[in-house]
Amino acid sequence: MSNVIDLDAIKAKYEKLYTVDVTLELDDDTTEKRSYLFRKPTMASYDRFVKTSANSPTKATRAFVIDNIVPEQLDALATDIEEYPAIAMSLTDKLFALLGLSKDISVKKL
Repeated sequence: MSNVIDLDAIKAKYEKLYTVDVTLELDDDTTEKRSYLFRKPTMASYDRFVKTSANSPTKATRAFVIDNIVPEQLDALATDIEEYPAIAMSLTDKLFALLGLSKDISVKKL
């Protein structure tokens, strides 16, 4: 995690909790790892994303990840998003997977 937190206390506080790990490739020789704790996104949060994404995809993505991070890590995530704005897009991708978004879908004509 980006900051020191009491994982057991957070686990007890939230019903469905997920760790999302990110490796940032800053250049060919430099990587940084980040780890965040998220609650499972709600349909209300997803609906807000869909409604706002047409007007401002960047703001919608940022709001979606901030909406679903555990509050104990909000400051660390906000700081990372300021420095690495595209990290929100990567995190959103993983959070959408928790809602059923799949990258492995096939169609077959019958």
